[in-house]
Amino acid sequence: MGLSLNNIGIVHVNKGDYEKALDYYGRSLAIREEIGDKRGMGESLISIGNVHHYKGDYDKALDCYSRSLAIQEELGDKAGVGLSLNNIGGVHYYKGDYDKALDYFARSFAIREEIGDKRGMGISLNNIGLVHHYKGDYDKALDYYSRSLAIKEELGDKRGMGHSLNNIGLVHHYKGNNEKAEDYLEKSLTIQKEIGLGGGLLLWTNIYLNLTYKHLSKDYDVKEIHSLIKDTENIEFELNYRLYQLLEDKSYLKTAYNQVQEKASAMEEELSKKYLSYPIPKAIVEEWEKVK
Repeated sequence: MGLSLNNIGIVHVNKGDYEKALDYYGRSLAIREEIGDKRGMGESLISIGNVHHYKGDYDKALDCYSRSLAIQEELGDKAGVGLSLNNIGGVHYYKGDYDKALDYFARSFAIREEIGDKRGMGISLNNIGLVHHYKGDYDKALDYYSRSLAIKEELGDKRGMGHSLNNIGLVHHYKGNNEKAEDYLEKSLTIQKEIGLGGGLLLWTNIYLNLTYKHLSKDYDVKEIHSLIKDTENIEFELNYRLYQLLEDKSYLKTAYNQVQEKASAMEEELSKKYLSYPIPKAIVEEWEKVK
């Protein structure tokens, strides 16, 4: 019953019905607690944490992931510990605390490497790359993304390859290496179309690829971008900023600025200052101050 309730919750997550998912996950957790199924409790807590993460309830997500981590450590479940550490790192990443995120991602990678979890290693390496990327350490980001890509190629993980190629392309774009950015982004887009991958990654790749074409004075067509925008519920501050650069529509810059300020205002003063000093938030604030 506990497993079935958890699985029903997964279906509701995939349908985007987070409240129903929370209900089923909660009922699953209650049964597993009743019968003392600690491994199942850890699984349910991760599932509940994931929903809170998707909803942006980061403190609730952290609580669930931390409780799951404690259970997995008690059971000696190293794979579970690696997953929970990665998830905790992800919450800190989305909260803008990149130093904490890096610590948890690194600990997750160390455990996954120890137990030979190649798929997990690829995920952790990508996440470490993301942190360096957003901190502006582009050479470090490229190193971790490339190591992640090598593992995904070894495993034949095309979805993962699409993500890594996209991320490498983004870094080359930031570094001004537009020809390299074009090459990696086109490779990513080819894989995404080959496996029928939709959603957020497709929007990221299309925006950056068209922006790269624009910088290279090549023809570009934004029709697909407008279509993808309509199908995307929540567009992050970085993409709104890039849409402003691509479409030259100030409304996207205004949205990006408001998103950055909202995020910074939820942080303690010291962390807020650090966050606003990172390349992308800083560029958004400076550009808004120029054009508002």
